[in-house]
Amino acid sequence: MLTSLSDEYNQLKNEYEAYQKMAEGIIQKQSIKIIELDKKLDMLSLIVEISQYINKRIGRGEIVSIINDIMIGILGVTYSSVYLLENRKLQLKSTNLPNTKHHYSINDYNKGNISNLNASIVNCIDNIYIYDNIQIHSSILMPIYLKDNLLGVIVVEHHIYNYLNNEHMKLLTALTNQIAICIENNKLYNKIKQNSQKDFLTGLFNRNYFFSVIREKVKDCGKGFAIVMIDIDDFKSFNDRFGHQYGDRVLRKVSDIIKDSIRDEDMVARYGGEEIIIYMYNITDSMSVYERMINIGELIKKKAVEYNEVSSYVTVSMGIAVCTNKNKDVEDTIRRADMNLYRAKNSGKNKVVY
Repeated sequence: MLTSLSDEYNQLKNEYEAYQKMAEGIIQKQSIKIIELDKKLDMLSLIVEISQYINKRIGRGEIVSIINDIMIGILGVTYSSVYLLENRKLQLKSTNLPNTKHHYSINDYNKGNISNLNASIVNCIDNIYIYDNIQIHSSILMPIYLKDNLLGVIVVEHHIYNYLNNEHMKLLTALTNQIAICIENNKLYNKIKQNSQKDFLTGLFNRNYFFSVIREKVKDCGKGFAIVMIDIDDFKSFNDRFGHQYGDRVLRKVSDIIKDSIRDEDMVARYGGEEIIIYMYNITDSMSVYERMINIGELIKKKAVEYNEVSSYVTVSMGIAVCTNKNKDVEDTIRRADMNLYRAKNSGKNKVVY
């Protein structure tokens, strides 16, 4: 009887220990799953925060630098480089490396040696960098795709061997999916912004944008600035004789010549109708502007405007005003340039008056 009770006790004890062991195993597995879910939740929260942070800065020129700084901060890497696709070439937009010639996959893509870029991880005992003063032993190349369209590439690197691993790859993959959307949003924003600043017909800045920025420009205009008012001579006759489409072609042709002839620091806008206005930076005398405008006028006069079977030549009249006083009165300078333009028109056209 005692033996039977002892056997039953031992059996129950063994069963209890087995159930306890099984329960502990289940709890351990559940704990691991909870930890993994917590990690995924933390990753998702991080990605959402980063996406919101970048999207708040859409439209700013430094958005790529912000992305590069995020890569260094979040991944803890030593170096990060961001490339964006422009004209079918990957252009380096931000890096904290002095040289990126060791990014061979980027070079091969730009040369047309490879047509696709895939995510890759490299850990190498030997120095990956081609110069001795910097050590790189761990690297991830991560393309930025939106659907099947390549937008750019992020390359992150570390000086410690085997620092970067598959966990970093997962995080970087998730990050680049969001970054792709941010980059595309930034492109669309800048396109809309640019369209709001430009005249749709000529591609010049529009009058509203010109006046919204001109006062800030003249605050830092060097020793002075000039305003040039330009009017296409007998423009109405082109519309009357050859139609408005030919008139549009005249406007575009003249605008293109002027736009291609001014300096990067100058600004040209469509003032209204067939009138164009130029702001010129760091000007102290009218003669230098006069000589430049004479050259532009000659270029316009020599190039025929052709449309369908119509071919004709165009001339322009110009008025110049220079401002070198401390008040930097934009309105007064425009008024004086406008008066000189009318003097040019009333004295026979095809002239520059200052």
